[in-house]
Amino acid sequence: MTDLNKNSNQPEIDLEEDEIIQDWSTVSKFTNDNPILSIPKRGEKDYEPDNTNTQEILLYRAQKAMFDTLENSIRGTIIKNQVKAYYIHDRHVGWIPHAKGNFVQTMGETDKEGTLWLHYFEFLYLAERGTITPFWKTNNGIEIPLSIEDLYSFFKNQKEMDDFAIYGYLKRLGFIVKSTNDCIISQNKLSFYPSSVSKSHCINILQNITSIFNKTYNSLFNGIIFSQWHFSHMKYTSSPQIYMSLNRLISYNRAPNSVKELHHDYQFHSGNIESSDKTLQITFNVWKPNPTFKKKFPELPDFQIVTYNKNINDQKFPTYKDLQHLFQSLNYKFNFLMDPANSEFWNRNTYINDIQRQKILDDIDNNPRNKGKLPKKDTNIPENSTNKKQKPKRELPPHIQQLKRLKNGYRSFLLAIMDNGIVSFSKISEADFGSENVWYVPPADGQKKPVNNRKRSQKNKTKT
Repeated sequence: MTDLNKNSNQPEIDLEEDEIIQDWSTVSKFTNDNPILSIPKRGEKDYEPDNTNTQEILLYRAQKAMFDTLENSIRGTIIKNQVKAYYIHDRHVGWIPHAKGNFVQTMGETDKEGTLWLHYFEFLYLAERGTITPFWKTNNGIEIPLSIEDLYSFFKNQKEMDDFAIYGYLKRLGFIVKSTNDCIISQNKLSFYPSSVSKSHCINILQNITSIFNKTYNSLFNGIIFSQWHFSHMKYTSSPQIYMSLNRLISYNRAPNSVKELHHDYQFHSGNIESSDKTLQITFNVWKPNPTFKKKFPELPDFQIVTYNKNINDQKFPTYKDLQHLFQSLNYKFNFLMDPANSEFWNRNTYINDIQRQKILDDIDNNPRNKGKLPKKDTNIPENSTNKKQKPKRELPPHIQQLKRLKNGYRSFLLAIMDNGIVSFSKISEADFGSENVWYVPPADGQKKPVNNRKRSQKNKTKT
């Protein structure tokens, strides 16, 4: 390739490594109209043998031309574009002294000196993609290059390997993924619940005692008093009567479905949440692709993921108690409360280090230092283009909304199951069939669906 560039009369252009076009001119000798020199088609190659080596010679020449072209091409990394990253074995993290690239916006933590600190799975992911060049820096300042095989040998346990496999899978799909234990430099607590819901230990004990009495009362009432007397003396003549009788039952556990109920449930169970090495915990916070993502002041995640390896004997599928523990520790955009796209609502209900996110954004906008950095409006854009009529979202009928609530449930998380290296995701939701009707009651006027006058007019035209 260098000889061809020297003979050309065009000026040399300083291109990036991925923009350099490889020279495949030698392969063009085999693509002329001569059938003897051209590569045979697949149908002709798969035909019965003709006792000659013509096809083998043509394929050998084509492969040799391709390999010769690749052998003479420029390889390696341009020095000015190389990003060196170093691994710290004691802390099991990586750091980049001078980070540059788009990955800085969504990965790692940056300190005051401008150094980017990475979790180990982030460090390995960037090394696999070729974004960074990993090194081990000794005490004498000697930089030892690390291979991908060396990086895989630094995994501490099987769970860490599973977390990396799930992290890499989601990152390749374009999602923004952060660890829930994101505290390399400083603890940045992101929560849906304000600090005012915290309470004393005595109140915890009193509420636990009252909950035990309530559950015992509900069990006795449903199992002995209500079911024995009601179902023995009641005769049903239609299906709605059966449904209405089921609605009178008192549910054992009611899922919270409002902001107030979620805060109360978190306040009630915050002192009882215990974690150990064997219990499943939330591993990753996942955001949908967002070009305006703020790593320092993020929004609540769109999803939360729990990793589970079915091939490990110590790990078992979560029980009902484990699921309750996971539901009570969820912190994401609960889509049953409000549409995740409604940023105003979620900014008011998001707390970063016990400070409302909306207040943080207002302080940034009102800061005189940031006024010059804010993007200016383009005066050349006509006003009509910005005031386009947006189509309102179609409101679903009541019975469809009810079916969606029953199907999707309320609080939910994604269980990432590892099965011999294969990743599969299962959504586990908190359903509530005790407080939500499993049947649809039509309105009093008897109109189940909105009438479409357009279809009615078209039918009248066809009849005429």
